[in-house]
Amino acid sequence: MSVKVITGNLFTSSCQTIVNTVNCVGVMGAGIALECRLRYPEMHEKYISLCNDNKIETGLLWLYKSHKRWVLNFPTKNHWKYPSKKEYLYTGLEKFCDSYKEKGIEAIAFPLLGADKGGISQEVSLSIMRSYLDKIDLEIEIYKYDKCAKDDLFDQIKEKLLSKSIEVISTETNIRKNYVEKLINAIQNPDIVQISQLINVEGVGLKTLEKVFIYATNTIADTDRTTPIQRSLF
Repeated sequence: MSVKVITGNLFTSSCQTIVNTVNCVGVMGAGIALECRLRYPEMHEKYISLCNDNKIETGLLWLYKSHKRWVLNFPTKNHWKYPSKKEYLYTGLEKFCDSYKEKGIEAIAFPLLGADKGGISQEVSLSIMRSYLDKIDLEIEIYKYDKCAKDDLFDQIKEKLLSKSIEVISTETNIRKNYVEKLINAIQNPDIVQISQLINVEGVGLKTLEKVFIYATNTIADTDRTTPIQRSLF
């Protein structure tokens, strides 16, 4: 099967599995990792635990399975402060190509590994990825990040927040009114079209964003904590 390169938003993919790029110190604070932290809080908690036990490292992959979607956590950095290295991509991709069949992965959407905040150029990242992924028989999408492409939940969150008064939202979320007002103004800004972009709003931290996400999507842990979830390291 051919590899499709798409300019857009990874979270709009219909693939069975998406790739979340992570560091090895337990921080999901920006970009795709932040979105995954919000969407899969149980995965985020387990990720922190694995990092604390030194079980997340470059060259190893962690597959999280929920009833909705599978997430392949792919380390592209040792520490979030430091850049990605090409060898981290090589070892991770080699591991993936050797094990995707065994893990039951049937279709997967990647971001450009190590690009953006990782510091590797898009061209180099794509070249490395294709040197591995073009050789395997798997439905693969590679997403070039487009900051103007909406994610699949932004409109849902926007609609929910705009349907309530600032006072009601503040009461129901325990978020201060001035921060709620900032969020309301931000989601009406045409330049903000993705959940993770709200973290750039002055005064809005991760905890506030988590509260808003849960409130607007009516989810605590991928909508159903009773659904069996498989986690595997490989």
